[in-house]
Amino acid sequence: MPNRPRVFRDPIHGLIRIEPGDEFLMDLIDSQEFQRLRRIRQLGVSHLTYPGAEHTRFNHSLGVLHVAQRTLEMLERRYGDSGSVGQLIREKSRIVKAAALLHDTGHGPFSHLMERAFPSTADHEKRSQDVIVGSESSIPAILDRHGIEAESVADIVGKRFKHRFLQDIVSSQLDADRMDYLLRDAYFTGVRYGIYDLEWLINAMCLGDFPITDENGEVTDTLRLCLDTKRGLHSAEQLLMARQHMSLQVYYHKTTRRWEAHLLCLFREAARLARTEEGLPDGTPSSVVDYFSERGAVPHEIFLRVDEPLLLAASSIWASVCDSAPHVLLKQLASTYLARRKLFAFVEITPKATVEADLRSGLEDLGPEHENRWELDYSAFTAYKMPSLKSKEEDPDGYAQSVASNAILLADEDGKAIPAHEFSPILQTLGGAEKPGFLRLFFHPDLQKHVDGLLNELTLS
Repeated sequence: MPNRPRVFRDPIHGLIRIEPGDEFLMDLIDSQEFQRLRRIRQLGVSHLTYPGAEHTRFNHSLGVLHVAQRTLEMLERRYGDSGSVGQLIREKSRIVKAAALLHDTGHGPFSHLMERAFPSTADHEKRSQDVIVGSESSIPAILDRHGIEAESVADIVGKRFKHRFLQDIVSSQLDADRMDYLLRDAYFTGVRYGIYDLEWLINAMCLGDFPITDENGEVTDTLRLCLDTKRGLHSAEQLLMARQHMSLQVYYHKTTRRWEAHLLCLFREAARLARTEEGLPDGTPSSVVDYFSERGAVPHEIFLRVDEPLLLAASSIWASVCDSAPHVLLKQLASTYLARRKLFAFVEITPKATVEADLRSGLEDLGPEHENRWELDYSAFTAYKMPSLKSKEEDPDGYAQSVASNAILLADEDGKAIPAHEFSPILQTLGGAEKPGFLRLFFHPDLQKHVDGLLNELTLS
């Protein structure tokens, strides 16, 4: 009886298949590093705003694998008989699939929220690469057993893979990551902003030639993942419009950001206490104590243990401690979060970088005793980091480098890759001058008088 594919049922993509010959993917999925993603929510605390947003990094990573596989299949159909390109796709496809599956294994609890907590947790992609190649991780041995070089998988995640068009499948403006999370997040939050035509987008996938000169004056690998000019432009516009709307309506929702501020203050207060003589309350799991005392810079073994259920269990312990002076704020933050009682006040301010700097300085002047009672949330979000069209004439080399890093590319009839925004007023609008974004201050009610005075002073100055 012939080998049958392994199948995962998925609400977004239907059936996600692991075909015979790709057994290495099942071994990776069964690893403790990947299974941990079941305990990391995709959207952090967004479930407190959108009750359906309980999906995990595990679901998302399977979806990214699925989209990457479909992209590879499309490219194989188009270029399978074209000599070296087709051969390269076949030879490197397992590396691309492994990178697509493992790209988020470095995420901490509550996903992107934890990246804002401490300097050592700010880059989940770096941690993902450590998971892929680290000596304490089980991943390198799995890859080696199947004849896959772990360093090459990490190179794709780290955006330094030699063959750019294959890296683009996992990390680019057209990557499988974005194509999955927009649809998945829209579905589980119950909104329609993230809907776009995935089928047509994949159908329009092709390769184009975009030569770039490196710092040594040499032309690097020129093939890039593109969309067919005649069929792909409108689907690219739809993808970025979906990202714009999801960002403004879901990812940066003010209620979600308030809960993020609340949890950030809780974690930073836990880190402060873990480094003091008082310490964290008795009963706090040792892995949690280690995690916060090191502000997230922990070895692989502890990183695997510290997931959302463990931090919520620790928060439950903190919420029930006696009202001893050192732990008053920790208890208040933990208990109100678990009960979903809004504690922090909120004010939205005209978003200017100078105002943000002055406001942050004034808040820091309140002293260390108040440092975990406020969070200043500033963002100037753009859905598409389009290189300036003006720079095309003023700095052609710089423009080309920016296009190579940030642009969606179209392939014309001659196989030349060209920036999509040069043909799209919609993309020019989305990626033009940086949008003002928002500036939000979340603060403990005890600071109301200080905040009022500070805001009044900044308004009058």
